[in-house]
Amino acid sequence: MERTLIKDLNQHIDETVKIQGWLQKLRDQKSMQFLIMRDQTGLTQVAHWKKGNPELAEMISALGTESALTIIGKVVENEVVKLGGLEIQIEALIVENNAELPLPFEPFGDNLPDQDFRLDWRYMDLRRTSNLLIFHVQTTAEQAMREYWLDHNFVEIHSPKIMGVPSESGAELFSLGYFDTTAYLAQSPQFYKQMAMAAGFERVFEIGPVFRADPSFTSRHMTEFTGVDMEMSWIDSHEDVMIFLENWLAYTYTKVIEKHGQQIKEVFDINLTVP
Repeated sequence: MERTLIKDLNQHIDETVKIQGWLQKLRDQKSMQFLIMRDQTGLTQVAHWKKGNPELAEMISALGTESALTIIGKVVENEVVKLGGLEIQIEALIVENNAELPLPFEPFGDNLPDQDFRLDWRYMDLRRTSNLLIFHVQTTAEQAMREYWLDHNFVEIHSPKIMGVPSESGAELFSLGYFDTTAYLAQSPQFYKQMAMAAGFERVFEIGPVFRADPSFTSRHMTEFTGVDMEMSWIDSHEDVMIFLENWLAYTYTKVIEKHGQQIKEVFDINLTVP
């Protein structure tokens, strides 16, 4: 049986499906058990009557939150359920990995520990909706950037990140041993972009890592970041570049808003607008 994503359950009413994800919450009542399951696409409720299968009820009672589960069951409509007005009546359960309790912290708890502690358990922290959304937005934004570039005859390049000479004067360098000589981590793809212009590529772009040995004592630092670079030939002035960048950014914003605007509002209380 193929896996069904939670967001697609409304297309399988009265059908038996298989979902896979994490147990976000367990309500173990006297006669009923309710499991709130989560995958990357959303949440759903799974219901089990204890009398129907005592062995399964015992297995469910032993589950820890954030356990990885495979659940097979029938999708039924239930207006009382807030999660999409439907639930899954469980038929079979496979415990892929039972989370040990207590967890380092509850990623969906009311009180989160400080960020420094959460970073020690980063994979747990990334399960939170707000963090996952950031990566979805990043994915959509990069896709939109590439779409606009490709629609305007740009070529993607991947410049070297280990260089024999500094790539920019004045910026701090990370040096490293390279066999019997010294190499440097690239501070910028600028040299290679300009080489591409001299080669007649005319328009190039790159999304890639940048390294700069720039000491910083804040949460914002430049030692390692992802650079978004482009270069254009055959222009009349800097205004040609400015106009292109403005339209490129507006296109990127539009695509992000179309796909994530409502969720950004719900999670971060931010109304994105196209500049």
